[in-house]
Parts: sequence; structure tokens; C-alpha cells
Amino acid sequence: MASCEKCWRDSNGNPDEYHRLIELRYCTPEEQAGEDATICPKCNKRTVHQYAKVCMSSNCDYKEIKP
Repeated sequence: MASCEKCWRDSNGNPDEYHRLIELRYCTPEEQAGEDATICPKCNKRTVHQYAKVCMSSNCDYKEIKP
């Protein structure tokens, strides 16, 4: 599973703080996907994770397949 980019950014790269933030709050799929997320061709939301290239929306199973 891809990381939550908002929590990772807010934790300043500290893994302990990242896990604490993940447990404390609920981030939207758009926030989880990151600032450079792209629009999902399946659900049409800006929820394709900027690095993992998977849709962060829980009801969408889109994954970018590299040739």
C-alpha cells in the first residue's frame, strides 16, 4: 500500500511521527495521493498516488501498469 503523502510531509520524514499521524487522523484520498497526484482514468478524481501510481480511493482499484 502507498503511503499517505500528507502525513509523511507533516512528519518531516520521521517514521515514528508518521505512524502517530496515521493513527490520529483521517486524510482524504486526494491528500493521501500527494500534491503531484494525477487524475485517475477510472474514477476521475485526483487520487493517483504521485509515486506508487495507484488510486488511493478505497472504491477504485486502478493501478498504472508499466509496459
